[in-house]
Amino acid sequence: MAGQFGGTYRRATVTLVPPVVAAAVVVGVYAALAHRLPAQAYGTGGFGDSTSWGHMLGVSVGWSVAAMIWGGAWLYGRRRIPTAQRWIGVSTWVASVLIAGYVLQFVLRNVDLAGLPARPEPAWASPLVVVPVLVVVGLVAWWAMGPDPEQPDAATGPRPGAPRLQLSGGERALFTRSVFSRRSLAWTLFWVVLAVWQFATGTSYLVATFSVLAALAAAWQSWVRVRVDEQGVRVVQPLLGRVMLGVETRHLVEATAGTLDPRALPRGTYGVFHTPQLSGYRASVSGDVLRLQTSNGHWFIVTVPGAATAAGLVNTQLDRRRETAGDDRC
Repeated sequence: MAGQFGGTYRRATVTLVPPVVAAAVVVGVYAALAHRLPAQAYGTGGFGDSTSWGHMLGVSVGWSVAAMIWGGAWLYGRRRIPTAQRWIGVSTWVASVLIAGYVLQFVLRNVDLAGLPARPEPAWASPLVVVPVLVVVGLVAWWAMGPDPEQPDAATGPRPGAPRLQLSGGERALFTRSVFSRRSLAWTLFWVVLAVWQFATGTSYLVATFSVLAALAAAWQSWVRVRVDEQGVRVVQPLLGRVMLGVETRHLVEATAGTLDPRALPRGTYGVFHTPQLSGYRASVSGDVLRLQTSNGHWFIVTVPGAATAAGLVNTQLDRRRETAGDDRC
């Protein structure tokens, strides 16, 4: 229990401190250089546009507060879903860097500026620099969230009537299937077109960078490979070979297959998703779905053709695991 509370406090700190730091950096940098800044912040929308420093600082601090509230609320709402908590931490870190960087580049562009024309954005504020930096920041945040809490091994196995495969004693099987999400591909195209338009029209790098990140996130989830073997069930990003999410065999109670009921998930839920009751990957409105009951009462579902075969393989592996455990105890 103490370890769980320690992990909870760590993740809350990692998630909520960055927005506070971002607000402090925004206010601190302005306060330190206020005597060298003009009365207006020039270049906010173009070389000739300006706004008051009070308005810019107020909006930035407001976004920091909103990020902290958002992070705290979602961290609590996803308290039983460690992987989702990691993404929440990543989001507050990325948002905090964008907020602080947005104001910092305006302050530096206006230092000792007597008036128009405003200086152009510095090279380090371009998307070619910002996007890689945000990727590194996200990876650091992912690591800083610490290890996931241990999930108990399943105490029971599949029911007698659960689907199974007929495998001989020494025979092994592997199920793998590529899955494409048309909706994720459509969203990828939308964000790419929007980002191109924003760059072409000189939109703020903060907004344009968000569109680029949204396009990458949608593309990341538009194509996956579902793999079922003796280790468990994994949803893998094929291009990078990275496991996006999965469940180990020892944490599974039973696998079933059926047809996805669209009402079982919130509208618009596609790609990787997490809710208090369900986690998994959804590629289509309905269709074949693999359902996995886990040892902590959570459900893991994946829309994948051939779900019945996958469910049979999972249950067969679970039977073998229990038989092996029984032999070890004898």
